[in-house]
Amino acid sequence: CDQYYANQSYYKLELDPSIDNPDQRVAEDVRAFTRVSLDFFITLLTSAIDLVSFSSILYSIYPNLFFAIFAYAGLGSLGTVKLGQPLGKLNAQQLQREADFRYSLVRVRDNAESIAFYQGEAQEQTLSTKRLTDAISNLRELITAQRNLEFFTTGYRYLIQILPVLVVA
Repeated sequence: CDQYYANQSYYKLELDPSIDNPDQRVAEDVRAFTRVSLDFFITLLTSAIDLVSFSSILYSIYPNLFFAIFAYAGLGSLGTVKLGQPLGKLNAQQLQREADFRYSLVRVRDNAESIAFYQGEAQEQTLSTKRLTDAISNLRELITAQRNLEFFTTGYRYLIQILPVLVVA
């Protein structure tokens, strides 16, 4: 927050046309960063606890199964990373496109009198429609990437039930 107000940064951001909605972006980024960081920490902690507790038990029971499951986890992690890679970029684009659309609506509301006086409804509608279409298009890509990742992880979870039988047999 200090950097936003230091050296008239808020004003300089307003003059740069390549940066839009900085106030909204800062607020959304803080929320998204906090949520993702907490989710990541909890996942990492529970995974480490599970790894330590179950690895020693499994190795003492059947070492070959331990190594097979370790390899299975590695391959599953690689597949998940590969399929999940586009999600970061798509989520960032979605935030930007939604913010752009909201900004265009706020701009119309703030400049309603001028738009009406100069009969600029068609231009504003075209711009708002384009921004909405861009947000919807990106959302479709995001949903497709999430669906593919979910299909993989669901299949991966079911396959683990078969793996021990295959290794032991």
